[in-house]
Amino acid sequence: MARSARSYQREADQLRASGWTYRQIASHWQQRYAFNPRVAFRLAHGLTQADVAQRWNEQWPDADAPKTAKQISYWEIWPGPAGRAPSLDTLNRLAFLYRCSAGELLGGEDHSHLDTVDVRPARSNHYAGGSAEGLTTGALPPVVAALTRVTERLVDDFEILTDTYRLIDYREGSGRVSADIAAHLRRMLELSNRTTTSRTYHRLLRAAGDAAQLAGWLAIDAQRYDQAEGYCRLAASLAEKTNDRALHAYSLGVMSYIHLHAGDGKAALGVLDAAQGLAGRGSPAALRSWLHEATGEAYGLLGQPRPGLVALAQAERVFDGVEVNSSPVWLGFYNADCHAARLKGRCLIRLRRPRDATRALYEALTLLPPTFVRERSGTLIDLAVAYMQMDQVEQACDAASQAYTLACRTGSERNRKRLRELLVDLMPWTNIDSVQSLYRQVLLN
Repeated sequence: MARSARSYQREADQLRASGWTYRQIASHWQQRYAFNPRVAFRLAHGLTQADVAQRWNEQWPDADAPKTAKQISYWEIWPGPAGRAPSLDTLNRLAFLYRCSAGELLGGEDHSHLDTVDVRPARSNHYAGGSAEGLTTGALPPVVAALTRVTERLVDDFEILTDTYRLIDYREGSGRVSADIAAHLRRMLELSNRTTTSRTYHRLLRAAGDAAQLAGWLAIDAQRYDQAEGYCRLAASLAEKTNDRALHAYSLGVMSYIHLHAGDGKAALGVLDAAQGLAGRGSPAALRSWLHEATGEAYGLLGQPRPGLVALAQAERVFDGVEVNSSPVWLGFYNADCHAARLKGRCLIRLRRPRDATRALYEALTLLPPTFVRERSGTLIDLAVAYMQMDQVEQACDAASQAYTLACRTGSERNRKRLRELLVDLMPWTNIDSVQSLYRQVLLN
């Protein structure tokens, strides 16, 4: 069910009360909900398209050609085939209404990493809100040490901070936020005996559980698997204390990836069976779909394609029931079509269905926002593996080269290791120019 503009306005009002600017809210929602910037800025103000048209007509009246909601819609869906490109004058006027700059409404791809001078934003003592744009981990505020009571408002701030770390991880990699999320988690646990009500206590434990599972993912990306397992067990324990079966199942699902990365399909299946038993039918569809997909991967590692394909079919069937607003923020990542396509492609690789995998992976690359840098890198590596399974070496090298550039941006040890493993598979073709070029790129940089 689609959310109303009023619903987004309520969320924006809460963020504004916490000190966020419209720019920070819009940037955050572009990441979280995959909005284009024109939609994000409009909804940050809690406006419908008809509201924007009305404000436009009040500000710049034109009796002969008043603006309508339909025209606002045309500008918002551009560059889609049914959209219409807004002129510079249009962008300037929309920027006036949305209190931003005209350039911020254009969106598009970010190629700033191609700049030969690596300039990073200066660290600041001011909170940059929920946006990963221009945000370094040093910009995030420490929690006041002298807290004597934990209120609902403070838990809100803790949750927003966790989501901000999540966004930075997507864009800049786990190395940017690992230490910060560990300190953030520790602070919440230290304050758990200072809550004002039992409801606040349970909310704080759930918030800590979210931070713990995120810390687990970060450790997996850095290949610190023992540490990752500890974080996952902590997340599962916190979820169990609050009777949050969905978060408990999700934490076990994260743990299963430790085994999947190690190539141990049997161990992964054991954890996933327990996770699916916890999840049940009442859990969000995105969670159940993701667990089925991981199960398909595990069967692929065991060389059992038939049950693997059954699990993947279940994942797709369950995903049809996903409703964006029915899932907690920690699960929102799996609600989008781009991630469903990405996971399907990876599962099909495990099941040695490379032709089907390439179709899913190209769909994922089309849908993934440019800011999901590590996910784009991992998807390109999966694509390279699919091409290798089809003995299409040139295409594999092209995808791997793109993946390496992105892996360097986020410092993902996991993706770098996968690329080095791909070089081993390419050894029989070292006489080919593209293979030699990839070797130089990965081994000499």
